[in-house]
Amino acid sequence: MRFRNPARGVLVAGLVLVTTACADGLVEVNDNPNAPTDVGAEFLLPQSIRSAVENSFDSWMMFHHASIWAQQTVQIQYPDEETGQVRPGNMQAFWTTFYSGPLQDIQTVIAKGEAGDRPEIEAVGQIWKSWIFHIMTDLWGDLPYSEALKGAEGVTTPVYDAQQDVYAGLFTTLSSAATALQSAGGAGFGAGDILYGNDFDKWRRFANSLRLRLAMRLSERDPAAARTQFTAALNAGVFRSNGDNAMLRWPGPPYQNPIFENWQTRDDDGVSATMIDMLKSLNDPRLKLYAEPATEDGQYRGLGNNIAEPPLSLAWYSRIGNFWRANGAGTPTALMTYAEVLFLQAEAAQRGWIPGDAAALYTAAIRASMDTYDAWSPANNPTDAEINAYLAQPAIRYDAAKGIVQINTQKWIALYMQATEAWANQRRIDAPALVAGPDLGLSRIPVRLMYPDGEQSLNATNLNAAVQRQSGGLDLTTPVWWDMK
Repeated sequence: MRFRNPARGVLVAGLVLVTTACADGLVEVNDNPNAPTDVGAEFLLPQSIRSAVENSFDSWMMFHHASIWAQQTVQIQYPDEETGQVRPGNMQAFWTTFYSGPLQDIQTVIAKGEAGDRPEIEAVGQIWKSWIFHIMTDLWGDLPYSEALKGAEGVTTPVYDAQQDVYAGLFTTLSSAATALQSAGGAGFGAGDILYGNDFDKWRRFANSLRLRLAMRLSERDPAAARTQFTAALNAGVFRSNGDNAMLRWPGPPYQNPIFENWQTRDDDGVSATMIDMLKSLNDPRLKLYAEPATEDGQYRGLGNNIAEPPLSLAWYSRIGNFWRANGAGTPTALMTYAEVLFLQAEAAQRGWIPGDAAALYTAAIRASMDTYDAWSPANNPTDAEINAYLAQPAIRYDAAKGIVQINTQKWIALYMQATEAWANQRRIDAPALVAGPDLGLSRIPVRLMYPDGEQSLNATNLNAAVQRQSGGLDLTTPVWWDMK
């Protein structure tokens, strides 16, 4: 005897209904709204921006890697990375998150701009893609660039481009995108442009300012190319005030500043003694913004980096300022600021690359740094009187004989909570000069991230070629191409 399957009857009846619906032009009734087959650029751009910023500025990248190696912050209770013990899982997570998340999303944005003849969409996508890749290449050196993001085309083992070639590609892309935005109109991304609100002139200035940063990165490796790229970017138009700053504003749950989110579950990261001592020695009014007094005695006290067992308890050390921690839910994340652009110009003037008064640019950069957070932290941000008093100190007044070091030491202070850039710039110019602590189990303070284990398994041939080309990459102490220090 054959038994009738009752589910089959339901399936047949369902097919009849579907067929009828199709015939009546009601196909959309059967679409699953929770599984869209296509997502607009206005949704992909903010997703890419948030994901890339979280990967670059969250507590794992900042407080376990870039910021402690730039000696701006310190691990107090769990100093594994302070002693050189890096978790391979973190290396894999950073790498995978960048490629499979924000880069894939922004590549789709670019494709949509090209297909729809929307130059403003394509250009913004290219600028943001370049921002992500510049962070990545400064962390790892050589990496998949020209063949990256082509899995749909069958490229599953992309070659690693030499960092020199990655930089060349970034310069070309940023220049072309900035030029395209000079005459681009269009509606942009609607509410999806969470960085500049469809202000394409600001996107253009961001692209050119980023070119300044990248050009200066080559100052020790290829000064001639650095000067050429720098002057071209400057002439194309860069940030003119703090109103141009690339600042990601966090609207509230579920999108809050990642440092605040970290504070909600753990609170064991402090300010490095290198930073605290620098600020105190210079009577820097940013101290009360950057740090909190130790709860034990109300004093500003940093802990030295690379120490396995702090001599005092957590309560004796300064924590990161509450502007980012306890009160930081909506504190914006600075991706690039007018202050940095002025410091870059000051250094270029000191090097003779551009006309201008290096001393005046240096002073303006310090003032712009101290004014960066006026709109968000008026209680702790330096007053005009404090800024003037700071600039009048003999230790702060510009001395051309030591100008490069002076500019970049002040730039290091200004880049607080912008850890990937603070670490990269310190590696480039060795200012301030950092001294490793007693318990670092490495030959030097780390100067790169290690390539992830997954690449050794899935793309070994190309990875090994990159490692050989760089004389390293599976460690933390082999410098990237531009790092001559």
